[in-house]
Amino acid sequence: MPLPRITFAAVALLALTAAPGVPAAQVPDRKPALVVLLLVDQFRADYVDSFQQQWSGGLRRLLSDGAWFRQADYPYFDTVTCSGHATVSTGSLPSKHGMVMNEWWDRASRTEMPCTRDQSTLPVSYGRTVAGPGDSAVNLRTSTLPDELRAQLSPTSHAISFSLKARSAIPLGGHRPNAVAWFDDSGTWVTSTAFSRAPVREVADYVRRYPVEKDFGRIWNRSLPVAAYSFEDPAVGVEPPRSMTPGFPHALGGESSTPDRAFYEQWQSSPFADEYLASMALDVASRMRLGQGGTTDMIALSFSTLDKVGHDYGPHSHEVQDILVRLDRTLDRLFSGLDRLVGAGQYTVALTADHGVAPIPERAAAQGLDAGRVPEETLTNATNDALQRTFGLGQHVAHIMNSDVYLEPGIFERMMATPAAAAAVRAALEAIPAVARVFTRDRIAADRFDDDPIGRRLAHSYDRERSGDLVVLLKPYWITDETGTSHGSPYAYDTRVPLFLMGKGIVAGEYLAPVTPADVAPTLAFLAGVTLPGAEGRVLTEALVHTVPSARNSR
Repeated sequence: MPLPRITFAAVALLALTAAPGVPAAQVPDRKPALVVLLLVDQFRADYVDSFQQQWSGGLRRLLSDGAWFRQADYPYFDTVTCSGHATVSTGSLPSKHGMVMNEWWDRASRTEMPCTRDQSTLPVSYGRTVAGPGDSAVNLRTSTLPDELRAQLSPTSHAISFSLKARSAIPLGGHRPNAVAWFDDSGTWVTSTAFSRAPVREVADYVRRYPVEKDFGRIWNRSLPVAAYSFEDPAVGVEPPRSMTPGFPHALGGESSTPDRAFYEQWQSSPFADEYLASMALDVASRMRLGQGGTTDMIALSFSTLDKVGHDYGPHSHEVQDILVRLDRTLDRLFSGLDRLVGAGQYTVALTADHGVAPIPERAAAQGLDAGRVPEETLTNATNDALQRTFGLGQHVAHIMNSDVYLEPGIFERMMATPAAAAAVRAALEAIPAVARVFTRDRIAADRFDDDPIGRRLAHSYDRERSGDLVVLLKPYWITDETGTSHGSPYAYDTRVPLFLMGKGIVAGEYLAPVTPADVAPTLAFLAGVTLPGAEGRVLTEALVHTVPSARNSR
């Protein structure tokens, strides 16, 4: 006898009536009206442990109400701004997204190529005329979180992205943001024809109402009593930039009686720039009604001032600590504004950094560490002299950038075909006190580094077209900069950064498992209900609100 047909409706009815009084599993509403992606340029992970007692606002709110991932680490070699921002926004590593450095040597044009430079575009200024080619995401080889939100969601998602730096704002905003802007050193906000043929009305209106020049003549002084700050002041080894003093107070007066280029440089190295960025983002988001359109919109902000101050004054300075104190207050105002705009608990925040920073070498040496400076010229000359002994007189090194050495066309192939020449170059470089190891591009591309963590990081930073022929690994605490300090190494002071999630869909707490900033975009994408096709990071499921089990399943 044939079995009776059971319809879907009948099955559903049986499921509802089989266990009266037992609720079905409840799927939580995790989808935010707005995702807020915040990067703090050069924010070392240990700053949270060292300086959190100075915070009482937005950073404190992240600590108390957010998910704090204490083992966030970049798994690649070249820890610089463009690479970090692209990694966070795409969920992929530099070897995939292609933004391997802030600039690389373009072998075809024989020029340094900024990571966002686009010769086919022109600047679009919100003030005075800006000359030269424009910037875009043309060199970014993968899609970003805002790109996928826009492509996959209905109603259409909207995104804005702001920073002082093009190499920060553009990777965060992706290929088609509704508004993206950065600050040109000449003293004006700009975008490019890649994103808009004319100034975006909401941004232009804010810039008109609140000109940066209003800060001309302001004084940046400590926010807290001197005793609240750690370490010496001025910091050991500090050589302040033009028109800045070794210690507080810092006057933003430029070098003339009216705002000039020196003033704009000072302004970018003051906490007033961070305050401006947050205020502009909140104003533009309000006018564009982000988070109020029945979809998931996005705000991306990168605060650059900590990086500018950290390069000049170092990670142990009172200036770095005060920038964070001020940022704590700025984020408090930003979060309060978002509470009003979309509602408390209706948006999700992610905050992380693009890299850390090394201590100033002179300070590290004074503490008994093996630390110092090595000019790039020293690396260039050692390489070229070794090659000349095999291939004759001439310039065999085309360029050097960071740790990457670019050889003249054909020289690398000839060197690798002559084992003695390759060995001579390696020996010459490794004889320099600052140098730890030397890697060739073919070894990096082969990626056979199972027992070599530094090698694996190199492979994750490698791009066949954009990386050098040789990569020189300096010893810890050694840098090539002539003054101040820098970053870009595979060492923990550069690779370890904070990572916080807070708001809709997030379970607050301290999380100790290893994570990477490449996990941020996949996690936010999951909450928004979209996928990132090129992501290499993972969804941080341990910090997400989970399905509430039914009474039957929980027994």
